[in-house]
Amino acid sequence: MTTLPFYIVDVFASSRYEGNQLAVFVDLADELADDRMQAIAREINFAETTFVKADNGGGRFVVKIFTPEHEVPFAGHPSIGTSYVIAKFLLPDVPVRLVLELAHSQIDITILQPNAIDDSVLFMRQAQPEFREQLPHAVVADELGISLDQLDESWPVQEISTGLPYIIIPLKNLAAMNELTLDYTSFRGFLEKRNKYRTNSSTGHSTSLFFFTTETYEPASSFNTRMRLIENEVVSEDAATGSANGCFLAYLLRYQRNLRPGDVINATVEQGFQINRKSYVYINGRFQHDRYELNVGGHTKLVAAGSWFI
Repeated sequence: MTTLPFYIVDVFASSRYEGNQLAVFVDLADELADDRMQAIAREINFAETTFVKADNGGGRFVVKIFTPEHEVPFAGHPSIGTSYVIAKFLLPDVPVRLVLELAHSQIDITILQPNAIDDSVLFMRQAQPEFREQLPHAVVADELGISLDQLDESWPVQEISTGLPYIIIPLKNLAAMNELTLDYTSFRGFLEKRNKYRTNSSTGHSTSLFFFTTETYEPASSFNTRMRLIENEVVSEDAATGSANGCFLAYLLRYQRNLRPGDVINATVEQGFQINRKSYVYINGRFQHDRYELNVGGHTKLVAAGSWFI
């Protein structure tokens, strides 16, 4: 019986059983068609599952990413976690840099401590952000069922994409973040009204919501965040979202007060605390010469390895 090696890792985690779970399958012989990869991702039922499909040499690997519902062109924690698996298990020596060839774009990965991969932060460089529409705070509050006085109106509500779209929504404090609840019908209606639900969006993907506040659980953190999405017809929450944090970094570079062109943002974002999956996402970047430099990083912890029957 044919088998494929696979690995389970926790990404953006300080230790195992934190962060965001990821399954990584090594399919360098390209044995799995899209429908089989989709079936495996549905069976695993993590937020995403990745498949390493080809080694193009020079530290370049073709990778495909699936949620339980569909393939996605880019995602953050799968890029970090898959790069860890490639560096640790598929190469004779751990490199400083890798390139992932994804459906949306090429993603550059930097491994800060190649001689200590299990303790190293891995950073990914995200694509240039696309700033889409801004939404009035009152409209967002009304349509999503959030109290207007919980929104921080000193920051805008802004949709941004670096490959996947997110609407960045500011909240005043941790109390508002902890009390956050979203009704499925209202959430879906909010997206459908704006052609942002997967059945009527131009990309076939739903836009997700990324909430943040400057009040945090841990003193070393700069922001507390939550990412809410509709998956499998229910409102879900992601423990750690690299792609959303790249959009959030672009948002901060544009809207944070007293920031000048070329100034660097270097911050720790805590996510997943409200669902008991503590995650730590490191963001580093700047805006200079009309270009955004968006680096998102974190640790990866190995949980399991095995063989999958195909």
